[in-house]
Amino acid sequence: MIGNRIQKIAIVGGTFDPIHLGHLKIISEVAKKFEKVIVIPTGDPWLKAAKPIATGEQRVAMAQTAVNSLNLADQVVVSAIEVKRAGPSYAIDTVTALKQIYPDASFTLVLGSDAARNLHKWHRSDELQKLVEVLVVKRESVPASEFPEIQIDAPEISSTEIRDKVAHSQEITDLVTPTISTFIKEHQLYVSQR
Repeated sequence: MIGNRIQKIAIVGGTFDPIHLGHLKIISEVAKKFEKVIVIPTGDPWLKAAKPIATGEQRVAMAQTAVNSLNLADQVVVSAIEVKRAGPSYAIDTVTALKQIYPDASFTLVLGSDAARNLHKWHRSDELQKLVEVLVVKRESVPASEFPEIQIDAPEISSTEIRDKVAHSQEITDLVTPTISTFIKEHQLYVSQR
């Protein structure tokens, strides 16, 4: 708590395989509306058919490297809370753990339109929605959400597109920060998809 005020914290989760300029635009815009933003790479995203290619540790490192480029270190933090936890990553478990760390905070789960449409499928979704507010990053191509929405002019980039470009030896510098491009090259990520 800040004085007698409840700290407002946004949770921005994702596979971040890899994190890209679209993610960073969303994070920086969300940071304008919240006192703290916690960026959380998923551990084992149980609802996704395809598992991440980069390891959890690599995705956390990429997220930290990319977030550092925003110069918002006092406000935006990267957490490995899901990567460190064994088993499927459930948002309810993450939020419960964060509430223990920040007992006097209110949390808002920031979701993309696609994730918000499937929120009812999430593990213990009803209970989760009692613990957090939900804020949806609106995409033009997706119908309106039942949750409050925020319009962010983020570039339409997909991590799949980036992985495919790397696999085909194409340039990705217009999609990720230079540090992420270097990280991907140094760790030879996504090249084995050829």
